[in-house]
Amino acid sequence: MKQTSTTLILSEGKTLTYVIPIVFCAIAAIISFVLFWPLGVILAIICISLALVESGLEFNSGTMEYRRFKSVFGTTWGSWVKIKDPDSFHLRLSVESHSYRTYTMGTSPTYYGNGAATSKSITYDVQVLTKTDQWVDIYEFSSYKLALKLVKHLSEAGSIEVVDHVALKLEENHQKRMNRRR
Repeated sequence: MKQTSTTLILSEGKTLTYVIPIVFCAIAAIISFVLFWPLGVILAIICISLALVESGLEFNSGTMEYRRFKSVFGTTWGSWVKIKDPDSFHLRLSVESHSYRTYTMGTSPTYYGNGAATSKSITYDVQVLTKTDQWVDIYEFSSYKLALKLVKHLSEAGSIEVVDHVALKLEENHQKRMNRRR
């Protein structure tokens, strides 16, 4: 994390955003090594570069602008977005469940059950509520620690209300547990 006068840079690191292009590039590189090795070397360098892409958020609290960025070898890109008429900032927990079917060779789904497996993705979403009652998603963090850094920066920056719904829910759950013990 780097912080200048009003700009906060939060890097999530190498998130492997480009996994599918990396796989296709690696397959093409392996084939190219056999057929025409200089092309294979170039494709291998491209695969490594794609794997080294870092992502994150840059937020300027002075101008109320943010950008989701990608960075590789120190070169950063991403377009700046201006937040118009912010009323309050909110940090929320987002849980998405995905279910998919799994079958093994030679098994019947009716005999062994439905074969459904589920996976969950948890993100910490920072949103802004504008004075025109519009919700704008700023960023979906995979780390609560990084989301808290942004929330702290926003609360130190000025007069706009910041609500940490995750901390409020944790406190509510703590109070419920304490009441059950009595």
